[in-house]
Amino acid sequence: MAAAVSLPAGAREPLIELSHVSKDYDTGGGMVRAMRDVNLTIAHGEFVAIVGTSGSGKSTMMNILGCLDRPTRGSYTLAGIDVGSRAGDSRAIVRNRVIGFIFQGFNLLPRTTALENCELPLQYRGVGGRARKKRAEAALSAVGLGDRMDHKPNQLSGGQQQRVAIARALVTDPPLLLADEPTGNLDTRTSLEVLALLQRLNRDRGITIVLVTHERDIAACASRVVTMRDGRIVTDVVQDRPLDAAAELAALPPPDNGGGATQGEDESATSKARVGGRVPFGVFGMMWLGNLVGMIAGALYVGLAMGLPLAKFAWVCAATAEVFKAFFGARWARRRLGHPATSDQRVRMSLSYSLVVTAPILVGLTFLPAKMLGPLTEAVARRTPVVVGVAALVLACLVLLRYLLLTLFNPRK
Repeated sequence: MAAAVSLPAGAREPLIELSHVSKDYDTGGGMVRAMRDVNLTIAHGEFVAIVGTSGSGKSTMMNILGCLDRPTRGSYTLAGIDVGSRAGDSRAIVRNRVIGFIFQGFNLLPRTTALENCELPLQYRGVGGRARKKRAEAALSAVGLGDRMDHKPNQLSGGQQQRVAIARALVTDPPLLLADEPTGNLDTRTSLEVLALLQRLNRDRGITIVLVTHERDIAACASRVVTMRDGRIVTDVVQDRPLDAAAELAALPPPDNGGGATQGEDESATSKARVGGRVPFGVFGMMWLGNLVGMIAGALYVGLAMGLPLAKFAWVCAATAEVFKAFFGARWARRRLGHPATSDQRVRMSLSYSLVVTAPILVGLTFLPAKMLGPLTEAVARRTPVVVGVAALVLACLVLLRYLLLTLFNPRK
């Protein structure tokens, strides 16, 4: 390892410059000096780890670097902009344009999908829906989650949730990523996966990464380690050969049943995502409402618009009712679930509605009293098993039709 320096030899122009920065907090019982006369320069494309024990000032350093707080004294220049003296709104604009944040607790919205979580920073920028979706999909694919875009956080493992957080930080194409203990909630294998991803982003895209951690083995993956103690930088060391997280990951033994929680989490998340959970009861009410609206619309079209007898063209009303039923049900399910209904959920929707609403009607028609059936009574009485079989076949066809219509109207966005 090389000797302590403020900027590695051969580095490009500085992205971050702290000059004699101090930060004091008035706690009411006295003044706490969280940072003391700190000088630090970080160039474009560096991977820097800021290390220190609790109370060393590394979290205060992260808040200032992330434009979340202002120094009490000294200057902070980010991408050529003096942000240390700017007001809160002005710092927020710089923060949104220049910095991507990765947090230890992921900070994902629980009721929205991975794709929607990634779109959030772009919504703050006023990016249109189509462009927003395209960029979020590209960011998720870049972190290896192209097949998990419709999953909610509780359907993802811890490592996958952190990858979503990284994709959300990347979606605005920031030149700087600030990672605050990004592996703190992860096991060894998953931590190496996240660190390997960060190293790849730094190496391939040239993104500057500043990682705050209290673990030396995590800091070993950075190309430069800044150690803080009592609010001061005590060492600033360039690592000629940082630990290759991808190689370390490949050298780990395969997870077994006792310790390989990641694979089990992935399988559980995949199974849970495939089933999709319980179908909200209100979906069936909306399907019934759609059926009613469809019947009325069909009747108005046949009777008023076309001037045809409803008795002969009742099938038009029935077909319109099926279309409206599926449209109302699929849209309402998407709204209530927070994601498009899965195939399993659509099967349950069509089957449950058919069994509860349609099956009793078919059974009633099959076993109507003789005086109501008139001339058909004798034929029905002799061929009851045939009629029941035909009714069951009709019911199965309706279930299939409704499933296909729900699939047709199942919104992906």
